[in-house]
Amino acid sequence: MLTMLGGAAAASAFAAIVADWNESRPKVFYLLKPLTTILIAAIAAQAPASAYRDWLLAGLVLSLLGDIFLMFDRTAFFIGGLASFLLAHLVFMWAFVHGLSAPVLPPWAWGFVAYGVVFAAILLPRAGALKLPVLVYGAVLTAMAVTAAMRAATLGDTGARLALAGAVLFVLSDSALGARKFIAPYPGAQGLILSTYWAAIGLIAASALYVAA
Repeated sequence: MLTMLGGAAAASAFAAIVADWNESRPKVFYLLKPLTTILIAAIAAQAPASAYRDWLLAGLVLSLLGDIFLMFDRTAFFIGGLASFLLAHLVFMWAFVHGLSAPVLPPWAWGFVAYGVVFAAILLPRAGALKLPVLVYGAVLTAMAVTAAMRAATLGDTGARLALAGAVLFVLSDSALGARKFIAPYPGAQGLILSTYWAAIGLIAASALYVAA
């Protein structure tokens, strides 16, 4: 079942990226984008029952909502997508630290903070009226990556490392999105944004498979 779901998610992601490569948005894209996230959530649903799995599923549902908002170009939809993913990151943060009796903050996790500060310094002057929402979202995204680092440093197991890799890719995906929206469009932007995003939530979903009930 997991192999089938993983293959279906990968195929759906590839088809969506190809369909939207030139951002022409054919109708099939509006089916494939949410379908890919649903298939990834179904992978997490196959994990043993645990609070960690349930929190991840909640975060993936919020991510799905964000996917739907961001399929449309109006500012109101962008803000809706930003809010949905902000809530998703808060839920992922809780999942990453939930149940850790003595979480460890590794020194290298400060690299996420440094990156967030530098990227915000570049992005915010260009964000206009969206400066505050973008600042808040960036802070929460950075905190999500830091909590993933804490989980990996504390547990040191396969699941925690997968969650950390997913968090890193999430930062990359959102950075690519922010650069396209607020700095300048660039070739292959949509493919980069979507591929790193689905890889991110795919790894986070897979991390639940390694958590015992």
